[in-house]
Amino acid sequence: MNGPSGARHVLVVFHATFPVAHGGINVMIAELAHAWSAMGIRVSLFAPGPWGQKTLSVERFGPITLYKMRLRPLWDRRRPLRGLLGLVAELPRTLWTLWRLIRREGVDVIHFHTARDYQFFFHLLRWFGGPPGVTTFHGTDALVLAEGKRRDTPLLRWIVRRSAAVTAVAPHIGRLIERACPDLAPVRVVLNGVNVGIGGALDQPPDDMRLPERFWVVVGWVEPPKGQDVAIRAWAEVSRLWPDLHLVIVGGQTFFPNGEPHFPGFFEAMLNLVAENGTAERVHFLGQLPREQVLAVMARARGLLFPSLREGLPYALLEAGLFGLPVVCHRIPPFSDLIGEGVNGLLIPVGDDRSLAEAVSRLESDPEAARRMGEAWREQVHERHSVRAMARGYVSLFATLAGDETGWGVRGTSDGS
Repeated sequence: MNGPSGARHVLVVFHATFPVAHGGINVMIAELAHAWSAMGIRVSLFAPGPWGQKTLSVERFGPITLYKMRLRPLWDRRRPLRGLLGLVAELPRTLWTLWRLIRREGVDVIHFHTARDYQFFFHLLRWFGGPPGVTTFHGTDALVLAEGKRRDTPLLRWIVRRSAAVTAVAPHIGRLIERACPDLAPVRVVLNGVNVGIGGALDQPPDDMRLPERFWVVVGWVEPPKGQDVAIRAWAEVSRLWPDLHLVIVGGQTFFPNGEPHFPGFFEAMLNLVAENGTAERVHFLGQLPREQVLAVMARARGLLFPSLREGLPYALLEAGLFGLPVVCHRIPPFSDLIGEGVNGLLIPVGDDRSLAEAVSRLESDPEAARRMGEAWREQVHERHSVRAMARGYVSLFATLAGDETGWGVRGTSDGS
């Protein structure tokens, strides 16, 4: 089903408010969309709109079109009967609107950025000849499906089973899904990728950002799964050995739509921990920053600490490779799949702040080893984790699902990656 221009057309369905600006989880969507456009593929984006948006809206950002419209959930927990009646009344119009969009634009493949309950509308269209869909898992979404603790898990499993293919952004996520849901195997792994062309473009932070002369950096939301407490505890020992070495923590809190924090009191607990271990002058919280400023901070850092307890394949880890930073991570599957001990970084036991301090001290004591590990990580990111490699991985799958390899990537990949 080719679009009006004859080019192949991918519709990306995602859960966010504005995907084109680089930042947060939307980095992958934005960079994929631009990479596919550079390959000669038409790309459109669809996001569920706010509750009051009953009709389809259209916004254009260069060659990329963003569609938004309200999609009713299948089950309204607060008002079950009223929600069901509203869904029955609205279902024909919603399906007709989505069907017209897909037919008018000539969509060949739908890429579901994550599995969400509202995607059942698109899967219903398969009964009327709609295009095949690919569902991608990133980390937390895979745990939701595997653990089955949410009320909407049966619906999510139905949605994923309706997908023509299931992909994961890292090997351990693919293994998790296959163990929990054998009927979904094989899960194809398409590794996350970053724009490797930006590594040398941000060698200075903004003028108004005051950074220590020598520091390591932690990047991520300030919340228990990210493990900032491990790094903070370790810094008491690091400061004793290296008094001029600082720790910079980049990231803010996460909040529910009503403004309540996901993890009440955790950020304040981290501030208290810094005060308790006497590192108030050595540990700095920069808060949530635009991606360009995060990269500028990383460009000045001596290394990246990633003490997360669980992850998918985080962009911050890949971005450290853009600047040749040595990395110190917990020994958990997403990191042990990528980091070879002493080759492109160091792995420490989970929650072991003493080992983290020893790892930082080891790299500070041997700058040449730190440089070698950083360069090895840079080479691996360029070879395996570029936007180009990620885009080609998906396109290869899309071409197979569409049953015709013509029209996919006919202009190469001049995406700057």
